[in-house]
Amino acid sequence: MLIPMPAVASPGGPPSQYLLSVRPYMLAILIVQSLACILQVFYLLEILQGFINTIALALGWYAWKQDMNITFICYWGMMGLINGSFDLVRFIDAQVHYGGPIFTKDDMPRNIMSAVHIFGPLSFIGGAVFAYRAYNRYDTPVAEATSGAWGRDRDSPSTYGATRQSFQTFHGQGQRLGNA
Repeated sequence: MLIPMPAVASPGGPPSQYLLSVRPYMLAILIVQSLACILQVFYLLEILQGFINTIALALGWYAWKQDMNITFICYWGMMGLINGSFDLVRFIDAQVHYGGPIFTKDDMPRNIMSAVHIFGPLSFIGGAVFAYRAYNRYDTPVAEATSGAWGRDRDSPSTYGATRQSFQTFHGQGQRLGNA
């Protein structure tokens, strides 16, 4: 295991009401990301970086098409966080080394390039935040999930009286092989 993380949830049926309620927001994020990828590949001619971002974007579109599949939403979010962070750092590095204004009145191609380099990574990082929230709340009722609390503790008792099973690793009697 490369990164110690909990297992990605796998859907066990239809999507939750919460995921269905945030589906339009994911669509808006995906449209912004699609526009950024199209401009990155075909206008700025950043083929390799645009291709990598398009792979992450394809995971998001697949998750959306598959009725908000939480597994692929998590994959889209993780890949978007990594790609968006690297793209943003690359933009900041270029600004530090080469300077100059980000937007100018006279240079429209530079303004488009700067806009793509700023809003593209921010849209992927925003998608990662969306995926994090979807992962944390994918199995909660809509009223509880949309109450405004940013990061609900998944182990806290629900306000609707549902109890969670208590599971502790490496507890119990255990069995030894060869003792009959």
